Amino acid sequence: MSGLASEKTTADEHRPLLPSVNKTRSQQRKSRRALGRFCEAIAWAFFLGFTTSSLIGLYRHRSSWWPSAGLSASSLESCAWAHLEPHVGLLDVPPITRDEFLQRQETLARALTEAGVDAFIAEPSASSAYYANVSYTYELSERPFLVIIDKDAQFSYLVPKFEAGRIEGLDMVYSDKKVIEWAEEQSPYEVLARATGYSRVILDEHARFFIAAGLQAAGVEVRPASDTVQSLRAVKTDAEVAILKGINSFTLELVRSLQRCLRVGTAQEAVVSTGQNLFARAGVGSGYWAIVLFGDQAAYPHGGKHGKTLGEGEFALIDIGSKLHDYGSDVTRTILPAGSKVSGELLGIWQTVQAAQSAGFDLMHPNETASEVDAASRKPVADAGYAEFYTHRLGHGLGLEMHEHPYLNGANAEKLKVGEVVTNEPGIYVTSEQAYKIGKQVGFGVRLEDPILVTEKGGVPITGRRAQSPYDP
Repeated sequence: MSGLASEKTTADEHRPLLPSVNKTRSQQRKSRRALGRFCEAIAWAFFLGFTTSSLIGLYRHRSSWWPSAGLSASSLESCAWAHLEPHVGLLDVPPITRDEFLQRQETLARALTEAGVDAFIAEPSASSAYYANVSYTYELSERPFLVIIDKDAQFSYLVPKFEAGRIEGLDMVYSDKKVIEWAEEQSPYEVLARATGYSRVILDEHARFFIAAGLQAAGVEVRPASDTVQSLRAVKTDAEVAILKGINSFTLELVRSLQRCLRVGTAQEAVVSTGQNLFARAGVGSGYWAIVLFGDQAAYPHGGKHGKTLGEGEFALIDIGSKLHDYGSDVTRTILPAGSKVSGELLGIWQTVQAAQSAGFDLMHPNETASEVDAASRKPVADAGYAEFYTHRLGHGLGLEMHEHPYLNGANAEKLKVGEVVTNEPGIYVTSEQAYKIGKQVGFGVRLEDPILVTEKGGVPITGRRAQSPYDP
């Protein structure tokens, strides 16, 4: 056994090595092929990664090289109207009745007696529209046309004699009227003083200075409106509230419909014209206005520049309104199109503005001072480090005028009253120049606005709801 084994071992030791060499070369070829396949896989992985990254980049910036679908004004309008049309019924609110106009005149007469004056005098304005349906759209001239309601609720108007026929055709509301005509060679103010015997009057705040000067030169003392008279328009009746709710809730639905249809690449002008057409299709196009700002444009609260398209990662600020029975809407939302995103920091700023609106809203109770409500809204902004970028007052009254009493600012000690409708519209605005100083790359602006009805139980948004997020305005 041992001898055979020894012989075999010896024989093996002298066997040629060629088969072993061939085996090694075969393994090397296999290794090289495997390495080649591995390198090829790595190359493909890099290629696919680079291609995917490039395509993602192109997609994100597609608005600069390829127009997205549905970005034309007509497409935006068609899409938005499909969402908005079911809400047109919100506008089915009756206008102010004749009886309410006459009641307003009676209420004013009592306030004049309380103030110790003979009459209230106004040029065509929101005040003349409020008391007698004399439209503020009447074109003023150097010849005074004055609407007068005295302490006995007598309705009169002073008119150039040659214009008497035309003015008589206006749709004025009164129970009885007295017409005071003046000829070209006469002083209208002396004619008024002789015809009425007034010695002391309240002149509407919208009247031009030369009207006040003319009355005083004729011996009539001119006084500013008392707090009581001023509050008559500020405190809304149920009929006024119904109209304001109708137009403002519809306006919010219009903004919500725009948000659902807005896309990156949409032009400012497309949004502005679409808003106008949507209001017109609903029958409330008269009185339309809009501020549409994208990205860093919104750093200026009322804008300025035009011609921008909405970019990826940019907010769209839409401040918009129209009129129903001469009462206005004023709603602002800062929104994002579906699928568009902003940085977490910008989203946090949106949430800070929402918190500021909530802080003001929580204090909108009767007898709260306007300045205190304004101050409450500023605390969340200050806590977030943006105090200097909240650059305007919290809000203003809303009614026949877009901006009327009361004004929510830091200098106003006036107390809120039940029935007032006041906007709540905090904002943060950082220009591109300011952005670099605080470590930001580009400017921005965020504002949220709802008109609020002051009730015994607190504020009620007459839009029906407040914004929940940039995607849910």
